[in-house]
Amino acid sequence: MTPPELRALLADSVALWSAEARVWVDGEAVRVGEIRVTAAAPEDLPIRWWLERPGQKRPCTSVLGLLRSLRNALGGGEAQKLRVV
Repeated sequence: MTPPELRALLADSVALWSAEARVWVDGEAVRVGEIRVTAAAPEDLPIRWWLERPGQKRPCTSVLGLLRSLRNALGGGEAQKLRVV
């Protein structure tokens, strides 16, 4: 997934969660406010992305894991359950 494709996915997700965050491509990373998402190196498999915010760097092994970690980092947490039908 290219940075522009990932930016589009994350921007749609942020909008769906009604979160207040700007999403943009920053070189090889995608920024969501203070959060930085980068693709993992091939030798990091099974990690696909790194989600970084001040003082923390979390591995994400799937798109679902990345979206869950991002939502939690933005403050969505377990309080907001989302069901798509």
